[in-house]
Amino acid sequence: MRTSKKWLDAQSEHKTTLRALPACLTLCDLKHDGYYQLVAAEFPLDITGKAKLKAYKGTTLISEQSLPGVPASVESFYVDEHYPKIPVIAVSIGPSVLFYRNMKPYYKYTVPSLPINPIEKEVWQKLPTEKAENIESHINQLRRLHIGELSRVSQELLTAPPDDIQQFVKEHDMKDLQRFATITATATLRKSSTDNNGVSFLILATESGDIIFLDCQAFTVIHEARVCSLKSTPALLSVSGHFDVDFKIVIGTREGSICILRKSWLEGRQITKLDNPTVGLSILPIEQTIIVVCMNKTLDCFSKKGKQLWSVGLSESATCMVPIGLTHLNLTLICVALRGGLVQLYLQKNLVDQFTAPDTVSAMAFGKLGQEDHVLILVTNDGSFIVKILKRTADFKVDAIDNHTNDGTGNATGKLQIPKKSKVFLEQTIRECDNASAIYHNFQTELWRLRLTAARTTIDTINSAESTISGDIGSAPIKLAAEVLGLGPVFRIVLTLENMAARRDASHINVLLHADDQHYRLEQPYAMLPSLVPGSPMKIDFKITTLLDPNDGLPPSDLTPENAIIRVMLIKSGHAKPLIAATIAMPMTEPLENDIY
Repeated sequence: MRTSKKWLDAQSEHKTTLRALPACLTLCDLKHDGYYQLVAAEFPLDITGKAKLKAYKGTTLISEQSLPGVPASVESFYVDEHYPKIPVIAVSIGPSVLFYRNMKPYYKYTVPSLPINPIEKEVWQKLPTEKAENIESHINQLRRLHIGELSRVSQELLTAPPDDIQQFVKEHDMKDLQRFATITATATLRKSSTDNNGVSFLILATESGDIIFLDCQAFTVIHEARVCSLKSTPALLSVSGHFDVDFKIVIGTREGSICILRKSWLEGRQITKLDNPTVGLSILPIEQTIIVVCMNKTLDCFSKKGKQLWSVGLSESATCMVPIGLTHLNLTLICVALRGGLVQLYLQKNLVDQFTAPDTVSAMAFGKLGQEDHVLILVTNDGSFIVKILKRTADFKVDAIDNHTNDGTGNATGKLQIPKKSKVFLEQTIRECDNASAIYHNFQTELWRLRLTAARTTIDTINSAESTISGDIGSAPIKLAAEVLGLGPVFRIVLTLENMAARRDASHINVLLHADDQHYRLEQPYAMLPSLVPGSPMKIDFKITTLLDPNDGLPPSDLTPENAIIRVMLIKSGHAKPLIAATIAMPMTEPLENDIY
């Protein structure tokens, strides 16, 4: 049995017989006394048993509530700023969420109903009046529909014994058909505060693919979205950010898709598709990468755009996963429980710690417990309840196990794996040390050449006609300012003309714009201006469109920042030389593609 020197075995209770799923554990300060407790929703072992909501102080059971169904998840959060700040416990059962405060029933919320299939509605209109021999034909029509599209009454009718069907129809003939989606996963999203006891919203994921944002102070839906455009059933949620600022929700589906949902989106987007079902999923708050544990004995890391960054093989199948955030070390570890009792901690793809539990771990939770800040709670298949406290001197290094890097399967390798960027940095440092004198002289030479080029360009600009203020050629001086609006491919150039004279006006002024017709299209390149009076600036705008390639929707390949220019000339009638000849550097057009970022 492996042990770890970084964890203290605080408590271990083998008589609690606690049986819970990974999503049914939460840690919270139930009485606002600074003493955090464990709240767990225990599922029954058989059909006759009842699920229970339990609260533990340490490993001692202090409260117990019976639940009306099998729980899917448990969350603890705060709904207001009132003192004392008592958290609300949310337990999702079927299509409803039961809220508890002070471990007493507080409120019940049910997700909005779904539309009834027209065929099912028609069948139930005919069933009460049909003869017994014709009922079977109508039931066969219900069997042709997908079981998930039927109401609960129809589902019970299809599973009822043949002898009880007629009696079942009589009992339910007057009841309205209602169909609700089952809640499959929940999560909490903080409103704006970064405090642990700040106001949060509850996020519900339903079997129909809806993501519901619930304000639990007024119990109203503040936002609603879909998982993605495909038919997907959400199973895992991981949240990062704040509702009022910006947030990201990573969703793992039963079909193997990994989707991401961001603020103000009405529909999430699939970023990758996995070949194997997922056991655990988490978005790391610091690195903003997505960690996924799959049933094929792998620990994978993906970017926010779905690119796989690395993959680590596991020695056994994973049963659950929990992120371990260590703010004092500015890192987040991934704790993975494997079949057989082995628990491993990873820093990115490197194994930094591991220990063995007495039995296979079925659920884990990490956070505050009692008055300790970093506590790991393990619940095993045999019902054991294990509490481990992280030592204050614990330091997780990549070479923490046997002073070697690990390939993720428990086999240490002696060769140090240096990233490519680190190798380039080391080679560059060595080259600079060996050729310091030559590099310094080359730098000084290029610096003086740059200064000479800048001085020559400045003189050429002063001597040329390119200026923002016209010279006084028998008329008032005019100041020109330009502003480019838009992201492309359509831009609008706003020219501001101002008469800088004290009393004289400027008349017979014309504006001419010139651009390369292979890159830009000008709707109106020429404009005649009225008289400009002193102290009253005039604005005039021109619409300019960047020509895009119709095949890929991108600007021409020869359009570079150097030649992306528009020339503006201010001309006075009867004069050959422009009053002002200025050059406007146009911004590059944003590509027309549906990037999720």
